[in-house]
Amino acid sequence: MAPFVPLEDGAQVQLVFVLDGEIISNRLWFWTADPPFTSAHLVGLADGVYDWYTALILPSLSDELQLATVVATDWTSAGNVGEVTTRPPINGGIAEGSHSANVALSVGFRWPTQYSRLKRNKNYVAGVPLSEINLNTPTPHIQDVLFEGYAALIDAARTFTPGDYWYWVVTSAWYQSNLRDAQFFGVCIGPPNRAGIILGQRRKRLPLS
Repeated sequence: MAPFVPLEDGAQVQLVFVLDGEIISNRLWFWTADPPFTSAHLVGLADGVYDWYTALILPSLSDELQLATVVATDWTSAGNVGEVTTRPPINGGIAEGSHSANVALSVGFRWPTQYSRLKRNKNYVAGVPLSEINLNTPTPHIQDVLFEGYAALIDAARTFTPGDYWYWVVTSAWYQSNLRDAQFFGVCIGPPNRAGIILGQRRKRLPLS
């Protein structure tokens, strides 16, 4: 497990999936300019991320992938308990087999221009339908889906309950191989261009069986 590094006035959102019995997760980070936030704010954040993902990304993934839950956790200090979405588990929308849990599409998140040299956060999107990868190359269709879907999160975050409250941010927990005292962050300006959405492996991120 990664060491805890706080995010001032921020929250972590974890999307938790099940694919062929494997638990898979992706993390996103959000910040507010109007702290402190309450458990109700966190539930609104979890519900908002669920609604965004199930509207724009999950319909293009294999129905063998299930989004089990979304958890939003206050990341301002260690030991906080996450708030879980009120929405039900839901499967992908494509009636087609999925590539294995180890095969995913890597979607990087861009910093504001002045911080572009910093290592960026990314998600490894699992549940990719078999027809959406040719050898080692994702199809233009799935690249478009992921580019447009993640780009939409910039504006969608501002609509999450209670509205005009959350910003999607990119974070950095390390500086010159040392952990920071608190995560450095900047408002996310979206994914790279479509061609930057490439095949990646998430073997190190899968739980041991």
